[in-house]
Amino acid sequence: MIMKRLALFGLLALQTFLLSACDPLLTIQGSFWPPWIVCIVSGMVLTTAMSLVFTTIRIDPYLGHPVIVYTCLWALLTFSTWLIGYAQ
Repeated sequence: MIMKRLALFGLLALQTFLLSACDPLLTIQGSFWPPWIVCIVSGMVLTTAMSLVFTTIRIDPYLGHPVIVYTCLWALLTFSTWLIGYAQ
């Protein structure tokens, strides 16, 4: 039983070591950024823009609790940005 756990731990450690170099990077103004940071920021910007659109067309009061609605909208736009821009 202990040997199985040690073997599993060794396999997980090896996978972690081998996958640590697979982090894709983007060059933005000469500095390297992971794409997930770009997706999070673009999700926030798009959520802010959608909030302005909702306020302009006056449906903001009918959406429900803003913390839940805008958090879910941010997650949707962040993951959509990742799928459109970086998924292969």
